[in-house]
Amino acid sequence: MMTSKTEYKALKMLRSVELTSDMDTDHLHKLASLAREVEFLEGEIIYCRGDMGKAVYLIEEGQVVIETDVPGQGPVILNILGPGQFFGWSSLFPPERKMASTRALQPTRAIAINAGQLRAAWQVDHYLENAIILRAGRDMVNRIKGMRRQLAAMLASPLAKSMLADSSR
Repeated sequence: MMTSKTEYKALKMLRSVELTSDMDTDHLHKLASLAREVEFLEGEIIYCRGDMGKAVYLIEEGQVVIETDVPGQGPVILNILGPGQFFGWSSLFPPERKMASTRALQPTRAIAINAGQLRAAWQVDHYLENAIILRAGRDMVNRIKGMRRQLAAMLASPLAKSMLADSSR
């Protein structure tokens, strides 16, 4: 039974995104019960590299950038995510800390699923745990593939080839 407008909204979103649309209804209800609505201003830092994660986020509207700092080069964009995409998966795997920083590229609305409560829920329901871990893994693999394509394109550029040739001398 839905107990709040936020739960209803979260359930509707979870049912509409590819990653969670095929999940068991009871599991979707559980996720929705752990959700809260959050908003981030343009440029707002959501979390920094090294932070402990507190939530997994599902973007409703807006965009976020996941980036890391490369010594001597500054920030490097790893991913730009938009509506229907999740971020913050490492929050589910303590004691892991955030490996990159995330900030809003534009005003962003999302639902935040409390990671500690979700981990507690899957201690009772291992089918829920399995469903979440499989989806988190699938999402992370897709992002790694995207980063590999991005890296390959960068390395294939004439400038990159020139820089690589210069560095080997």
